[in-house]
Amino acid sequence: MVTGERVLVIGVGRIGAVTAIGLAHLLHDVTGVDTNAERVEELRAGRLREAEPGLRAALKSALRLRRLRFERAVAPGDYDVTFLCVDTPPLPGGEPDLRQLFAAAEFAARVTARGGVVVTRSTVPPGTGDRLEAALRAAGRRDLAVVHVPEFLREGRAWEDFREPDRVAIGANDAAAGERVARLFADISAPVYRMDRVTAELAKYAANAYLATAVSFANEMADLAACFGADTDRLFEVLKADRRIGRDAYLGPGLGFGGHCLPKDTAALEYVAASRGIELHQLRATIRVNAQRVERAADWLAQALGGLEGRRVALLGLAFKPGTDDLRASPSLELARALRARDAEVRGFDPLVRTAEGLECPGTLPAALDGADAVVAAHRADWVRAIDPAAAAGLMRRLVAFDAPGALDHAAWSAAGFATNRCPRVAARAGEGAER
Repeated sequence: MVTGERVLVIGVGRIGAVTAIGLAHLLHDVTGVDTNAERVEELRAGRLREAEPGLRAALKSALRLRRLRFERAVAPGDYDVTFLCVDTPPLPGGEPDLRQLFAAAEFAARVTARGGVVVTRSTVPPGTGDRLEAALRAAGRRDLAVVHVPEFLREGRAWEDFREPDRVAIGANDAAAGERVARLFADISAPVYRMDRVTAELAKYAANAYLATAVSFANEMADLAACFGADTDRLFEVLKADRRIGRDAYLGPGLGFGGHCLPKDTAALEYVAASRGIELHQLRATIRVNAQRVERAADWLAQALGGLEGRRVALLGLAFKPGTDDLRASPSLELARALRARDAEVRGFDPLVRTAEGLECPGTLPAALDGADAVVAAHRADWVRAIDPAAAAGLMRRLVAFDAPGALDHAAWSAAGFATNRCPRVAARAGEGAER
């Protein structure tokens, strides 16, 4: 059992909190520091805003064992390893905004012990570690090594992914520093890939670009399947059965990818490549296909309803994906904005989301469906799949259903009188659609 490292985590948002809690459970002495006083007080009290299964219990356990604390300020020189877990949001042109990262590095230069290691956990463009090393040298800290350890944490499964990851990537130009960081994760049973720093920096972008490409490919195939009246679910089952593709592939229709990572990371990778004169044709197509998803859904609803003005739409699933409460870059909310721009009334429901800016969110599913002209299934979640179409029909004014991710039993919904986007012959008559 490896113990004894004094670890500082700068930035205790979702990724920083998981990292701090996880390292404390690996029996390191961990301090999380953040300028957000409210966040610090919440974590001190064992409270979490995020819907992350298992993480709250892990937080309380680490606090109880006194291996984890949260502060707004810390004393200099007390930490052997400092993790930078701050946000790197996109600027308007797609370039990552690294100002928080360099401010965190400046702070790390003041508080990290002599001969310590600074670890970037934030997603950063290739070459950022070189710039950070230069900044640390300029601050008089030539003794600090910079290592990159990309996070591969899925929202809604972040604690599981920390404890049982597919892999741990350690990017270091200094082998001793890389080995020291690898020892922090020694009690995690997962393959450890050691590489130079720039390769590790690129790895997270490459992984997310590949996942985003799978999403856009799946959506194009779903559109093609709908044109021929093909069974989309069976289509993707056949694809996933191919061992070269895999059952866990990001293959399935939907409103497109959203959230904090895939949109910003694909934009950042395209920006970084363009800055070196390289055009990533496949990635550009992936981004373009994704950008079309919401308008395609709005167009189908407009056609099915004979226009959207004055129509009421029940939008089921508001977070960017099921199992989380994160609304950042949510395709569902993009669809809500697109529908409202065409003068539709939109009500939203998500069991993990209480409020969403600019959107009426009744507290129950029946209230969201009441008097609706159309229902949109935005999530492939158990609660969406469990909806009784006959019960929904009894609440709604018109019977139109748009199933973005393939969550509904379309035969059952058609039998209940609904026009759906998976039954093209029925949907073609939806303009005349059944009113109640």
